[in-house]
Order: sequence, then C-alpha cells, then structure tokens
Amino acid sequence: MKSALFVTFLLGVAALPAQDREFGTAVRTTLTEVRGNPEAYKGVKVKFDAQFTSLGKLSNPFFTKFTPTEFANFYVWADEQPIWQEKAYEDVFGMLFLAKTHPRLEELYSLRLYQRVEITGIIRNTFQNTPWIEVSDFTVLDGQLDTAVLTHLYRGEKLMDQRLWPRAIAELSLVPGDGVPGTAMRATHKNLGVCLMRMGEADAAIGYLESASELAQGTDLEVLDLLATAKAQPDAAIDRTVDSRGLKESERPMWEAFEGDKGRQPTTKLMR
Repeated sequence: MKSALFVTFLLGVAALPAQDREFGTAVRTTLTEVRGNPEAYKGVKVKFDAQFTSLGKLSNPFFTKFTPTEFANFYVWADEQPIWQEKAYEDVFGMLFLAKTHPRLEELYSLRLYQRVEITGIIRNTFQNTPWIEVSDFTVLDGQLDTAVLTHLYRGEKLMDQRLWPRAIAELSLVPGDGVPGTAMRATHKNLGVCLMRMGEADAAIGYLESASELAQGTDLEVLDLLATAKAQPDAAIDRTVDSRGLKESERPMWEAFEGDKGRQPTTKLMR
C-alpha cells in the first residue's frame, strides 16, 4: 500500500510541471523561436507578438483536434519578420486555432491586414516540424505597418543593393516615426546609418545606428559592428567605387566635394 501511494505521489509530482506550463504564466517568446524549435515548446503555454494576415480554412486536421466545426484558423507573420522583403512576406504561419466557442471569436473575424496582436496559446502538437497552436487569448497592440511604409522600406533596400545611397536615403526618410512598429523603425534607422556611412557622413550615421541599437536593445550584433566602425574607422566604410557618371549633382558621393572644386559642397539634405 505504501509503495502504491509513493508511486502515485511521484506521478503527481511529475505531472505538475506540465500543468504549470499550460495553466500558469505564459512563457514570453517570439513566433520565430517557436517555429525554429517547436519540440522544445510542445505542451508549453507561450505569449508572442504577431501581425495578422488573414483568416484560414481548415481542410485536413491530420491527427489533431482542430476540426473546422470547432475551431477558427488564422494566419500571421511574426512581429519581428521584415515583411517588406519578399522571402519574409511569403513566409506566413497558419497553424493558429481559436475555439469557435471563444468569447473573442467575433473580434478575430474583424482583425485587419497587418494589425498587430499579442497572442497567448499552447503548442498542442508538432507535425512535420511545425507547431500547432491553440490560442487561448489575444490582445490588439498599437502600431502597425501599411502598404506605404512597406513600399518605402522595399524601395530603400533595393536602392541600397544598387548602391544608390542618396536615393535610398530619400526613400527611407519617408518612413514616419509615429505608429510604425519597432522592427520596421530599427531596420529604417539601420539602413539610413549604412547609407550615410557609405557616403562618408559618419557623424550622422552614428545617430541612426545608436537609435537602431537602442530599438534592438543591444542585441543586433551587425549594428554594433557598424557603430564601432563609424566611430573608430569611418573612412573604411566609404563607398569609393560608386560609378557616379550617371548620378545627378546632388547624388554624388560626399568625398567628391573635396576633389576638383574645393569650394563645392554636397547639396543632399537629410531628414532626421
């Protein structure tokens, strides 16, 4: 009898962590992290931010309980995804399920494209290395991307690929500060910092890179490396191989101001 009671006690203790994980405080993480290591989060209650894409349609629930009659399905991007880039935009996550008896079902149906939400849920299953998440709650967050902001970021990065630094600055400077999520603002300031470094304007670049680092809470190692270069070896980052024959006078690199006519100054002005 004592042995049976002891075994029962041990089984109860073993079950407690799983109960705590499911019904206790949610683990704050990111959707990117959950998708990258779904088995580690199986059975875990999590909380993460996302950007709403659309409602989904369940057609094959496999071995899960997520049937079309009992659950609504929806798609999101992770809040940290740079969806102004084609690869990230196409990488939509659709394994989110809200019970049709949930009191906030109608609110789910009213969500708009790009609207940011904080999602709380439990990873019920993992299938083909994909987490299947039962949503227990969600909250609408402030700020969101829109087509205009995505366009400016997309065009800005394409111009950077072509090494058209002044034109990239002009495009990126159109991204407003108010209401734009931190991920997009961090990318904007980082890209502006890179453009300014390539043009030889290290002092202005440092301000943007410091802002990007602050938005990333010091976790973006590339930004930290750029900052170190801008402060210690700014000349090393100047793009001296740009073919300026096709550039307008106002688009010529800064260092050309000191060649030929010593009195000539660059006319490009930066919006801060």
